[in-house]
Amino acid sequence: MQANIQRQLVMLELIPTAPRRVTANMLTDMLHNRGYEVGLRTVQRELKAMYDMGLFGLALDERCKPFGWSIAACWRGLNLTLMDQHMALGLHILKRNAQQLLPRESIEQLKPYFDRADQVLANDPNNPWLYWACRVAQLPEPYPCTYLESDPEILKTVQYALLHKRQIACQIERVIKGKRYWIDYQPVNPEGIKISDGVALLAFTVGTTHVTRYAKPINLLRNVRLLDTAAITRDDFDIELSAQARGGAPIDIELLFAPSASFILRGAKLSDNQTIEQVADGRYLVKAKVNDTPKLRAWLWNMTDKVEVMAPVKLRSHFIGLINKMNTRYQTRYQNAATDLVAPLS
Repeated sequence: MQANIQRQLVMLELIPTAPRRVTANMLTDMLHNRGYEVGLRTVQRELKAMYDMGLFGLALDERCKPFGWSIAACWRGLNLTLMDQHMALGLHILKRNAQQLLPRESIEQLKPYFDRADQVLANDPNNPWLYWACRVAQLPEPYPCTYLESDPEILKTVQYALLHKRQIACQIERVIKGKRYWIDYQPVNPEGIKISDGVALLAFTVGTTHVTRYAKPINLLRNVRLLDTAAITRDDFDIELSAQARGGAPIDIELLFAPSASFILRGAKLSDNQTIEQVADGRYLVKAKVNDTPKLRAWLWNMTDKVEVMAPVKLRSHFIGLINKMNTRYQTRYQNAATDLVAPLS
């Protein structure tokens, strides 16, 4: 049964949208090229069965033989009345993240499906899919501070520009020598949107010849205007790399972790090429190739009492400098504060 379903999904993928059409013979040959050994009669039977179900937008052209098959140009998705629990759960989870991950037009198009999914899940309060939906979620990483949410209209304009490959003009907040400024940028080429730690970042380039890529939180943009000019796109764009912080040069890092460090206890990894060995004093020496990012440094600083940076020398010197500053600036302050908290003996 599973193999049949997989083959039928491939069949639907191979059927073109009207007015183009394909015959059952052509589909049989294409399936053979995909490695599916299936006969013409089976293909005809399954096409007819899917057509009668009315779920897949299949259209049959019987004006001449051999009959032609296509996906109706006006088809917009699944039959809402026949939505099952699995599809309802998938749509329910998509709905949770739709605002940032989907363009506004798609959200509006999918709203009837989101509403129907909620109805399907709520029909039986004891069904396991509703139980799952209420107890499984991907939550943003908790931070001690919160950020302003992006203005819905600005997010809408940015999403539209990305979807339709249009340039924008905007002001971007910059901090220069401790002061905040709103600087005009035009034209801006949107290249991608990435959600990182719950914050929506716009990856972009500026102008027509500037090749440097930037990634800025969309809530730091204002006065966003859509331009009539086409955005300049490049084939080397990678959404996985687009929002990496500056200073992310690869380094060979060596760290000594205390046996009680959560990193060791949880069996975590810094990279796929990481090695780990226990040394004579009981600590663990971890070696890996990583990117030197502010997030890595903040993570290491947060575990100062459990980890010692051994290499590279530049990174080790960075933490030695921070520790010296802490000793110089704050040791006396905290000692004085502790003394003030101790009540004098009577």
